[in-house]
Amino acid sequence: TVMSEQGMAMMGSAMTSGIDRARIAAEQAIACPLLEGVNLAGARGVLVNITASKSSLKLRETKEVMNIIRTFAAEDATIIYGGVYDDSLADQLRVTVVATGLGMAAARQPKPQLVLSNVSGQKTGTDNLPGPVDYQQLDAVPAVIRRNRASTVEALQQSGVDKYDIPAFLRKQAD
Repeated sequence: TVMSEQGMAMMGSAMTSGIDRARIAAEQAIACPLLEGVNLAGARGVLVNITASKSSLKLRETKEVMNIIRTFAAEDATIIYGGVYDDSLADQLRVTVVATGLGMAAARQPKPQLVLSNVSGQKTGTDNLPGPVDYQQLDAVPAVIRRNRASTVEALQQSGVDKYDIPAFLRKQAD
């Protein structure tokens, strides 16, 4: 999870209004004065809460906040965000950031690498199937007749089953 066993954590919050409120709130939340000496760069887990009134919050603003947060977090960080509507905020936007895994750059695990191996021959998924089918050797008799689907439908009708109680796919196969 984002919070468990991630090491040092920090929390920042900012509230702004105006034209560029999303960018300003995100940057202020990251550089919160309560966080003197704490660097968000390289955070391994980040929780972001964006709060605004329902009538004023735009998807563009949410995207802008998250792009700014991503630039500060580690490349492979787990980032989760949520939005809250609070109509009492009017035209203000609040961004709250909780970052974990700070100062763990040295203990960071390397990313798994994709290893390609040379395989002789090309595998197509049809390797175990028999060779090509010779369609000339197949019976000229339709499959419905070969499988006696018509007799199944006739037997059902003779036993008193209504025509429409027989599934449509069986009736169509019998035709």
